[in-house]
Amino acid sequence: MTLGKLAEILVLSKATVSYALRNSPMVSTKTQAWVQKRAAELGYSPNPVASAFLQQVRSQSFNRYQANLAFLIPPNVHYPHLSGIIKGAHERAVELGYGLDVIPCEKEYGSARLTKLLLARGILGIVIGPLSKVLSRLDLDWSKFASATYGYSMERPAIHRVVHHHCHGIRTAFRMCRRKGFKRIGFALSAESDLRSNRLWSAGYLGMQHMLPKSEQVNLLLTSYSKWSPEIIEKWILREKPDIILFHALGSFPEMGNVLKRLPFRVSHAVLGHEPGDPCAGIDQQSSLSGRLLVDLLSTQIRHNERGIPQTPILSMVDGVWVDHPSCAPLPRRRKHQLQEVELESW
Repeated sequence: MTLGKLAEILVLSKATVSYALRNSPMVSTKTQAWVQKRAAELGYSPNPVASAFLQQVRSQSFNRYQANLAFLIPPNVHYPHLSGIIKGAHERAVELGYGLDVIPCEKEYGSARLTKLLLARGILGIVIGPLSKVLSRLDLDWSKFASATYGYSMERPAIHRVVHHHCHGIRTAFRMCRRKGFKRIGFALSAESDLRSNRLWSAGYLGMQHMLPKSEQVNLLLTSYSKWSPEIIEKWILREKPDIILFHALGSFPEMGNVLKRLPFRVSHAVLGHEPGDPCAGIDQQSSLSGRLLVDLLSTQIRHNERGIPQTPILSMVDGVWVDHPSCAPLPRRRKHQLQEVELESW
């Protein structure tokens, strides 16, 4: 319902209705209360973008109106892919005419204080970045904002989210390693990282292993950070004898480089979260594209005047791409191996 239609129903001028809805002293408090009550009964909802624009016009304190978005991130926590997500979000926000504020959250602010801060900055939509704890929740007055989050770390409330396609990523890495001639492909993963992927990394890996003959299957190494030690992974490598090991990211297991150097046989490695400059092959998760999609989700909600927790949250997945590197050198291929690769590709 438009302001004009509301004024027509109430048999008042548009100016009077506008003044009443804004609690302007230009109309009496009695008229204000009556108009606001009838507007609520009739389901009238003002467009917040237009309201913010007109407010700045009235105050004559702007050069060019710019609606604001916020990217909320946990303080003092740095993920390798976070800068790429923020970069993509900022680029897309500028293209669409928005401003983007990066604001630390969790612990530093309570629910009421953070909501008040966002409203004071004129924030219309918020992106929730990866939280420091898996399956966390963030308390806000969600009814005030359009919202979207990255990854699976924020379990509640269930809002629109953009995620890396973890199953596709590990399947792609697995197939590329097979093409290069690696027969025994291992996967060392922390329980925390697997939980952040909604356990899709371990599921994808086990599914690919299931397609191989028993002689080429490698058991998954899944261990918590708290239980990690170089001895554990060295013992696993000597037992499983992988040709190549997949990791979440470089540095995900400290001292891994030293472990690989002292092995009695050569073991290559690749990562599922490849960053520019990494001295190995792996999956580029296209974090910048994820950031752009997050802003697109906010923009769509803002344009349709949608706020609050959605009835049906949308899940958008971004496929990663393989980035090759000389360290992932091909091994001699066999005819039997080629036939197995065809089966993996079709699967």
